[in-house]
Amino acid sequence: MTKKHGDMNVRGEVRKAPASRADNLKHAWQADRHTAGMNWSEAEAQFIRSRKLGIYGASKAVKPRTIEEYKWDLKQFFDFMRAHDVTHYNQLSEKSVLDYVEHLQSNGWSRATQRKYLISLKAFFRWVEHDPTCADMKMKSYRKVLPRIGKEIRRTFIPSVEQMEVFRQGFNRKVMWGLRDYTALCFMLDCGARIGEVCNLEPEDFKWDVGLVNLDGKTGERLVPFDKETSGQLVREWMRTRTQYAHPECRKVFINRFGGNCTPDTFRQSFEDNLSRTGLDKILGEDTISCHTVRHYFCTMYLVNGGTLHNLQRITGHKSLETLMIYVHLAQQLSSVAQEAARVSPLKSLMKQGPMKKRKTVVI
Repeated sequence: MTKKHGDMNVRGEVRKAPASRADNLKHAWQADRHTAGMNWSEAEAQFIRSRKLGIYGASKAVKPRTIEEYKWDLKQFFDFMRAHDVTHYNQLSEKSVLDYVEHLQSNGWSRATQRKYLISLKAFFRWVEHDPTCADMKMKSYRKVLPRIGKEIRRTFIPSVEQMEVFRQGFNRKVMWGLRDYTALCFMLDCGARIGEVCNLEPEDFKWDVGLVNLDGKTGERLVPFDKETSGQLVREWMRTRTQYAHPECRKVFINRFGGNCTPDTFRQSFEDNLSRTGLDKILGEDTISCHTVRHYFCTMYLVNGGTLHNLQRITGHKSLETLMIYVHLAQQLSSVAQEAARVSPLKSLMKQGPMKKRKTVVI
């Protein structure tokens, strides 16, 4: 193709067309974006995507509920930065991150909430360290700036046998939904299932001939024994009742009032209502009997009644024995208290002496 004379300079070289204003603005925007890094919305979207896929610092893909927790926790961080005119990642500094930490500590949040927010923020900075796009944009990680997050020491409340029995009998089994909640509670007390695993139950999960049930929860599937004469009988009775109200497409054992699948929130609310109905909310004060408290109760009483730690791990699905050690200590405390009470009981010592001899009454 023949070049026109106007396209060449005096040395015969082809001249480049001058850049348009739009091109100049585009290059300027790209350079500015590269310098400023991602804005918070972009950073959040890329971080959440990496957690869903289990890449860039994530050991595995996380569950939808964890994704929602990440979004909420990081929203606190992003809102704080926006309020201080930090709109892009590369505007961050060590001081601004530490200001946020100080904000958490002085804003009245509990230590557990502060810890939760910082764990999510550390995960966010870990993503920055591993994502190549962040490296291209020269986005610096501030993970090591954050304070060390120690293991949370939680006080585990275990209700007494009497309190649990009052709670269990509080459900009205003459009402359909009371029967549902009572059955779910007894099933959890029998096999230590998580409430999410209870909601996932389907009729095919029960192996009635061998007394095993397949539980599917956050740690995967596992076979757990159940008592066919107690919780098994209750589940059978409930399954006969549910057929009248269940939606044709609903395969779950436990249904809600509309015939669809139950959610953990369904049982959380019914447990709260039962606490008020039985008056235990006033007796327990700050403590409560929640769905997870029932699991704590199962683990503790399993050991108190002579169960072994390794079998308990198989039943509950805990990956680490370290997690179960808290129940060992609780079980030992309960056992030692019970043994000592039986040994030093004043009533027992009185009864050992036998009936007192009848005194002779002298009439003057």
